[in-house]
Amino acid sequence: MGTSKIMVNWFLDFDKEEQWLNAMCKKGWAFWHTNGVFYRFKQCEPGEYIYQIDFDEKKSKEIVGDYVVFRCSCGDQFVHQWKNKIYWKRETSSGPFEAEENVVAKLRLTNKAFNFHQESFIGLTIIAALAFLVLIPIGRHLPECFFSDWLVHFGEGLTYGILLAQIFLLLPVLRKLRKKTNELISQLF
Repeated sequence: MGTSKIMVNWFLDFDKEEQWLNAMCKKGWAFWHTNGVFYRFKQCEPGEYIYQIDFDEKKSKEIVGDYVVFRCSCGDQFVHQWKNKIYWKRETSSGPFEAEENVVAKLRLTNKAFNFHQESFIGLTIIAALAFLVLIPIGRHLPECFFSDWLVHFGEGLTYGILLAQIFLLLPVLRKLRKKTNELISQLF
């Protein structure tokens, strides 16, 4: 049996990703790296670690560095950062992460996840609008040639592709995160 493993997976829901990483660790595979699709694992004792995903909302390397130092001083181990996601682990013997039992911490993480996905939604909307309002009109006003047809078809494909991704992928995740936020708020009051 090898001492490392690469698995392919893709998540929009950070809760499911976190559960999957913890399930992999229970099978003896400790997560150490991802690019959002390929996940790399090293062999470990089954259930040796528990994982938590946090979100960087500051976007400043200095502030993130300070945050990592702070969390490490609290006993958490920095594993990896990919885009806005920060992956943490701790030995199972140290007990669960604060967010597992603390409603306020869960609410903070859920809001961070919601903001991350909302920014993605807005960014994709801007790209779709530019494709629809710029590429397609330019392609239609160019003299008839291969490039003008290609530009129109590319603009249409990009616009429709983004809209479908938003409708079938991002909107359900945003709804789920909003519902989870409301449930957590109702637990507080």
